[in-house]
Amino acid sequence: MQQKGIIAGIPIDELQEIVFSQAFSDDFLYNKIMTKYAPITPQHMIRLKQQVHDIGYRYSDRGGFVDYYRATDYTDALNSLLDENIPLLLERNYRMEAFELVNCVFYEIGNRDIDDSDGGTSFVADNCYEYWQTILQECDDKEKETMFQWFQHHQENYVVDYLEDYVSDFLLNEFHDEELLRKKLHMLDEKISKFQKENYSGDSYSAHYGMVSNITARIHLMEELNYSEQEIREYRQKYRNFSEIRKMEIREYLSERKYEEAIAVLKESKILDADKAGLTAEYSQQLIQIYEKRNMQKEYAQELQYQVFECMQHDLEYIVKLKKLYSETEWEKQRERFLQSKTSSWIRYKFLMEEELFERLLREIQKNQSVYVLDQYETVLKKHLPDEVRDTYVQYVKKESTRTADRKSYKYLMAYLKKITRYPNGKKIAQDIAEGWKQDYKRRPAMMDELRKAGF
Repeated sequence: MQQKGIIAGIPIDELQEIVFSQAFSDDFLYNKIMTKYAPITPQHMIRLKQQVHDIGYRYSDRGGFVDYYRATDYTDALNSLLDENIPLLLERNYRMEAFELVNCVFYEIGNRDIDDSDGGTSFVADNCYEYWQTILQECDDKEKETMFQWFQHHQENYVVDYLEDYVSDFLLNEFHDEELLRKKLHMLDEKISKFQKENYSGDSYSAHYGMVSNITARIHLMEELNYSEQEIREYRQKYRNFSEIRKMEIREYLSERKYEEAIAVLKESKILDADKAGLTAEYSQQLIQIYEKRNMQKEYAQELQYQVFECMQHDLEYIVKLKKLYSETEWEKQRERFLQSKTSSWIRYKFLMEEELFERLLREIQKNQSVYVLDQYETVLKKHLPDEVRDTYVQYVKKESTRTADRKSYKYLMAYLKKITRYPNGKKIAQDIAEGWKQDYKRRPAMMDELRKAGF
């Protein structure tokens, strides 16, 4: 408050002289004053853009690289420049100048070599996107057209590839005037046609990253432009070889409760995408949901069989469902069949525990020599097979002692030695192991020290 009073007491002409002197030597302050009070001329825009370049120069090394330690200050400076200038320009109705400055910052962040471990590049790009949105909302039709053309012409080779999505996403998602929607439709048609002629090879990579994204975008545009359902379906029909297009059909049928039609497309898709395990599993799961909901018991049981024995299982959900369809005797046969199947590989341990096949679970763990897995199931196995679990840990520590050679490993080994003491006759067994180590490895002072610290 005292400082405010002092400043208020400075004569206006002297205060102006101070501000003039400071602004003359500080480009940032000068630009801020001019942006707020002066007419925005092309020369002033050049100064603002130079300020963007100066930020890049200030925080980068001679090779133009911004290292990890300067990255946050660099991105913060760019965001501050946007936040200080764009609202002022918009307040004064300089919309295209604001757009020009945002583009300059986006170009800077999109072409700067930077250690982006903290994701600062995305923070600046997100800020640019939000200012593009704000500017677009305030534009008249002519200015919208100018922005549209800019995004249309800067989709490729303007910024680093992963930031190009900001440009293409804005173009597709943010312009909703009918005339511009139709221009986007035409633009997508040209892309699809070009891709078909030059690039499309039919493989999954090209399908997903090329054709499909443009085709689905066009379908959404058709919906926004109120194309008839028939027109949209006819367009989709041309590209049903792509799974994403059939997925759109499936979602539509399910939302309209046209279950027979959805089932037909899902069955068709299982055949068309038979070489894509993830997709066929997904289709099968959707069929199971429909059959269960529609009380189609025969189809439900058949699809569960397919899901469990043909699709890789990542949890017990469908196995539990399948088990309910069998008697105890019948299930034992199915259980063995599943354990022999490759689809059980991800969840064999969980499945064996769920089925309370504890001896087989322990043998499986022993076969794979994984003490980390044993740790996960120790609580359960210890209750049923305490001696066997203890002996497995004993074998582990004896084996590891022959190949550990640093204090960290010794300390880790002692934790397992102490674990053994909590089993039947474990204290004597652990002590005997420790005494053996003292004789065999007495020239390992770090190991002897860790034994002492562990109480052996």
